Amino acid sequence: MDIKTLSLGPFQTNCYIVSEGHEILIIDPSAKGELIAQSIEPDQTVLAILLTHGHFDHFGGAEFLSKHFDCPVYIHVDDAEMLEDPKKNYSMQRNLRLSELVVTIEDGILRIGSYLISVIHTPGHSEGSVCYHINDVLFSGDLLFKTSIGRTDLYRGSQSKIIKSLQMILSMKDELTILPGHGPKTTLGYERKYNPYL
Repeated sequence: MDIKTLSLGPFQTNCYIVSEGHEILIIDPSAKGELIAQSIEPDQTVLAILLTHGHFDHFGGAEFLSKHFDCPVYIHVDDAEMLEDPKKNYSMQRNLRLSELVVTIEDGILRIGSYLISVIHTPGHSEGSVCYHINDVLFSGDLLFKTSIGRTDLYRGSQSKIIKSLQMILSMKDELTILPGHGPKTTLGYERKYNPYL
């Protein structure tokens, strides 16, 4: 599995392009859908777009990409409403909405092409925040960063819920690679040792 990272948009949100052979997943296409599309080779097929949550800086490029590649956009059912409401997704100045080709998901296993994806509901940053566990990598969205954690003062955020979500993630192996929504990659073992919020 190969992973390409593009840091895009006003908050330098990490967009991850995951490839396994000719099959592509795009995780959190934050902005500049056209630029993301140029990163896809002609012989590759984009199977799906996966959103870790419904804030605008994580789906700003999703509409272009979903139409361009004719692929669905997956988001947890508890954050789906945010995609259609600029006040809730914090895109008031840009008025971003996304409703077409949206598929809602919950906890569990998601099979897309040859990918086996564990969807882990991790509320706290938002009610419908999720992490995607693929092979030995956890795409953590805005739950966990290198030596920090996500904020909880936005729409339907919860300090008590993010603590429980972090405790759940901490039950996983130290060797797990963490690819966060912002900033550099890390490992769970490093965060367990050095993250002051854990």
